[in-house]
Amino acid sequence: MKTLLLILALALGVAEVTFETDLHCKNCVKKVEENIAFERGVKDLKVSLEEGTIYIKYDAKKTNVEKLTKAINKLGYQVKPIEEKPIEKTK
Repeated sequence: MKTLLLILALALGVAEVTFETDLHCKNCVKKVEENIAFERGVKDLKVSLEEGTIYIKYDAKKTNVEKLTKAINKLGYQVKPIEEKPIEKTK
């Protein structure tokens, strides 16, 4: 199923992923927002301390879930993708 989603994401060009994370304070949120928003291909980013999640909409032709995971890990946080899907283009 993940392989099919990746193929669809690449064909459509835009995908989204929600990560479960171990952020524990507002400074953690700020650090992620300031760094991940500028990762190649990131189009939208929402970090929720209360829910313990990071939502990213990205250009699947420029990045992928593995690269985004590594970028967040470099900041010192552990993440686990809990939902990923391609986004259909609208006319």
